[in-house]
Amino acid sequence: MQITVKFTDVYDGVESVHTDTVEVAPAAVGDETALREWADEVLFEHTGSGNFDHDHAGYFAEVVACGDQPDLIGETFEWI
Repeated sequence: MQITVKFTDVYDGVESVHTDTVEVAPAAVGDETALREWADEVLFEHTGSGNFDHDHAGYFAEVVACGDQPDLIGETFEWI
């Protein structure tokens, strides 16, 4: 399915925001553990700039559009 996600990458306190539309497997809506595992498997790989020269980093994702699973819109995930 196609999903649009706003990604915010924070490196040493500096935010970098980008929005991407990606093809992913459907999510298990209604089961928080399965939803988190889904995000770890399919969304996390779209975070980050690939630059590992930082002391502190955090990655955030917010689903902003998903025609196939509108229940996902507004879901947020973080990896710190």
